[in-house]
Amino acid sequence: MSPGMNRNWVLNASPLILLGKADLLKTIGPLAQVWIIPEGVVLEIEIKNPIESYLPEASSDFKVRREKVSKIDAAIASWDLGQGESEVLTLALRKPGTGVVLDDLQARKCATVLDVPLIGTLGLILLAKRRGLLNLAKPAIDQLIDVGLHIDPVMVSSILVEIGESGK
Repeated sequence: MSPGMNRNWVLNASPLILLGKADLLKTIGPLAQVWIIPEGVVLEIEIKNPIESYLPEASSDFKVRREKVSKIDAAIASWDLGQGESEVLTLALRKPGTGVVLDDLQARKCATVLDVPLIGTLGLILLAKRRGLLNLAKPAIDQLIDVGLHIDPVMVSSILVEIGESGK
């Protein structure tokens, strides 16, 4: 399945928080059949705020399902990741074709090694633009940076040049 096709995606805490704070979850909603949030991620988020404060009002194009993970997959446990990342990857391994939304470098390496479809917060914005859900990616990227996405400005500039938005 190509990254452009709708699939189920398992969300980690930081992408969910960033996209929620930037009010972009409704925008990216149609990119998935179902957005899956592991209970470990819910607990991590709810240390600061109720998870509902990040999620858009229920709509037909944004399906969210919370799932409990009783045991972390052994191949993932050996990576010594955080509970949220471990649950995200475990759910994806248990559901072939399910992708993960991760920004954490070590968790991304684990996903790559285990051949789990992977995208990051920024990747979702670029995919949304390619799919016609956003006219321009730059305003969404700026919103994410404003709410705390840490990203190298040189990388942002080169991405904007690559997608034809460098002068916008």
